[in-house]
Amino acid sequence: PKAGLRIPQDITQQFGKTVDSVRLYASGSHNGTDFRVSVGTPMLAMASGEVMGTGNTDLTCVGASYGKWVLIKHDNGLATLYAHFSLIKVSQGQTVKSGDLIGYSGNTGYSTGPHLHLSVFVAAAVEVKNLPSKSCGGRTYTMPVAATNAYLNPLDYM
Repeated sequence: PKAGLRIPQDITQQFGKTVDSVRLYASGSHNGTDFRVSVGTPMLAMASGEVMGTGNTDLTCVGASYGKWVLIKHDNGLATLYAHFSLIKVSQGQTVKSGDLIGYSGNTGYSTGPHLHLSVFVAAAVEVKNLPSKSCGGRTYTMPVAATNAYLNPLDYM
C-alpha cells in the first residue's frame, strides 16, 4: 500500500454501495475508498503521471464535495483522485513520479473527520469540469467528474 496506509484497518468508508453510502450520498454509492489518517500526513502519488488538475471546492461551497483535491492521469491508463487535503503541493500540468509528495491529508470538503479519499478512474473517462453546486445555490465549482462506470475500486489497484 502507498503512503504508509495499513489495509484494511485504516479504511473508514468502502467503495461502492454500503450501509453508510446509502445514508450519506444522494447517489447511494461511494465513489472511492476513505482511509483514516491524521491531518498533515504526507500523501504520495500512487504511480507516475501528469497532474490533470487541483482545486478546492470549499472556496465555492464550504463542507461540500472534495474540499482540496488533486487529480493525476497515470501512464498506465488510470487516473487517481486524492481529496480532503489540508495542503496541495503540486499544480496542473506537473509531472509526478510514483512516491512523489503531492500534498498533506486534511479534513476539507464533505468530511466527518480527517481522512484521505481516494478514487480510481479509467483515465480517458474522467475530466475536470465546472459544475453548479447542488448544495450552495448553484454557485459553480471545479472538480473531477466521470460516468458512474468509470469509477474503479481503489483496493483493486493498491
